[in-house]
Amino acid sequence: MKKNLFIMVAFVAGVSVLTSCGGTSKQVVAPTQAVNPFASGAYSAPGFEPDTDEYFAGWGTANGPQTRMDVLQLSALTNAQNAVRQKLKHAYKGMVSDYSNYIGNNNGSDAQIHVERAGDQIIDAVVNETQAKTLNFSGVDDKGRLNCYIGIRIYKKQLADKIADAVSEDEELKIRFKEQEFRKYMQEKFKEYKESK
Repeated sequence: MKKNLFIMVAFVAGVSVLTSCGGTSKQVVAPTQAVNPFASGAYSAPGFEPDTDEYFAGWGTANGPQTRMDVLQLSALTNAQNAVRQKLKHAYKGMVSDYSNYIGNNNGSDAQIHVERAGDQIIDAVVNETQAKTLNFSGVDDKGRLNCYIGIRIYKKQLADKIADAVSEDEELKIRFKEQEFRKYMQEKFKEYKESK
């Protein structure tokens, strides 16, 4: 037993010596400081704006070589469109559900589903037609890459009118969803909508 204890102590001492010897060759790396991704020194995104009572806002970014600024613009625009599309569909679906409850329509009814689908199609069409409201590029880094930032807007009243016009073309939905009331309700709900942080 004394022999085993001696071997164990010798082993631990040997490991300790090896560890301390090996440790002297390691370099301690200082933690790096956060680098501001934007050229201005402020930590805000160029071209970003929040939703307002008047419009929904979307923001997108893309990074790539300075020789392909055209592709970067398209990628950033697509990112902005996808961001605002998700927001619009969320706001619209909630509004349709609220309106269905408000007029006493059955939740999950064919009419509600049809109105949601019609709205989704209009939202997709409107979003796909958006163009950049703001366009910014960062400086070029040491690898020849830069960032592109694009902001877009979709005006709430125009979107509500387009959706209400599409719903009013369906006679059954026009009657069940009371077109003028639906249009007014949608405009008010869109105006009230603020993206949750």
